Amino acid sequence: MRSRSASLLVAALVASACHGPPPAPPVHARFGVFFGGQMQEREEIPLIVDRARQSIGIRLEFESAPAAPERVSWELEKPRVAKSGASLGSVVDYGEARTRAGEPVLDVPLAFREGDRPGAWRVRVALDGKNVLDRAFKVIPASDAPSEN
Repeated sequence: MRSRSASLLVAALVASACHGPPPAPPVHARFGVFFGGQMQEREEIPLIVDRARQSIGIRLEFESAPAAPERVSWELEKPRVAKSGASLGSVVDYGEARTRAGEPVLDVPLAFREGDRPGAWRVRVALDGKNVLDRAFKVIPASDAPSEN
């Protein structure tokens, strides 16, 4: 009798595991500069606030388009500097977006803001709570950026 109860319990657990939510489709997450419809992943990004001159952001590319909307959360960690120039550690901007069912690519535009400073930055992205990107990059003064001529 005891082995029959154990068998029924195992069968019930296996059956319930089979009815869980479908796994998220494989995704390739990138961060960088949008340029001509492409994403340029750079180690150094010039601090250009004007979006007409430079557009930065996150791109998620799915192997197969998601069947249902999924939550995308992001964090942008950046240096915090006092007016005296002394480092005050870092500050983190947070945001959320949602994928769209049937669309294999999601672009999340971000932007530098007045008051942002050059230095070591980090971007983190999660898809439905699972980390898909954690990348450090360096923000450099716009005057130090190589000429694109």
